[in-house]
Amino acid sequence: MFLWERDEKRAFRFADGEVRVFKKGYYELMVPTVAPGDGSATRLRAEVRAATTKHKEILPTVGHQLLLLLEEYPGGFTGEAWQKKHRGTGRRLKRHRNAAITEARDLLNPDDLAKFNAAGNHQEALDRLIKVLQGTDLVPSAQLNNLKKTRPTQELTTILTSMAKHPHEATVRPFQAALVSSRGPATSWQVVSAPLALLAPKHHMCVRPSVLSTQGKIIRARFNPPKRPDETGYQRYLDVAKAVYAELESLGHAPLDLLDIHDFAWTTLRPAAKAELARIREAEAANAVEASPLPTTTTTTTTAPPPKAP
Repeated sequence: MFLWERDEKRAFRFADGEVRVFKKGYYELMVPTVAPGDGSATRLRAEVRAATTKHKEILPTVGHQLLLLLEEYPGGFTGEAWQKKHRGTGRRLKRHRNAAITEARDLLNPDDLAKFNAAGNHQEALDRLIKVLQGTDLVPSAQLNNLKKTRPTQELTTILTSMAKHPHEATVRPFQAALVSSRGPATSWQVVSAPLALLAPKHHMCVRPSVLSTQGKIIRARFNPPKRPDETGYQRYLDVAKAVYAELESLGHAPLDLLDIHDFAWTTLRPAAKAELARIREAEAANAVEASPLPTTTTTTTTAPPPKAP
């Protein structure tokens, strides 16, 4: 298998595992041939890939993720299986997004929140926020317990009212600042982003850093996952989510909203899916090998030209 060319030399990796270098004038004697069908070409390709990546993580593509998703959910985001499990049909579960969106818009109604604010009933505003998040699987229970320790304040109620009234224009920064000023041990990525994602799911993303950090590296070659929640980091994650949405749309499987992107990332990048993604990548590599002849160590022989006629 051809590896590299420099200084008028070419390197090839042979089936015995050895790498041999040939000078110009000799490597021309190497001619391509069809890869054997015994799997040796696939193994050789894998060895080369492993050697060149220097043990770095081999990331899938969004296309690989989509193939994995379609194995479990044949109709994609609009299929019955996905709709039943993630969007919600029948008895409501915490993972059902449609019911969660409806409840968020109901309990965090800006008119109700404005009345609570005017009456100084800031505890009711906070309780409604907690109830909305408790009805989903977007925020871990430990983070919800921290949120319950937050002191209800007028500032927090005012920000919640503004978020609910204009969710499309809302940003993370004022909500996070209100949580911090309210004795905020609850400023995790999920807490600061989930309410926005439920109020405006086509514009905002619930950040689940355990998988979205990997998703960012798949989309952006030099993506450096933000460690702490802030507005700048949120916008970077939001750009990743929108880029994934656009790519899935171009592949003919447009999600309904960015909550679908949240669930897509978790379904295809969670630890349990790692082996299945590797299988899909290897199968694709094997198909590519069979479709493209690889150089081999076969040498050519030449014959003298026929003598010129007298």
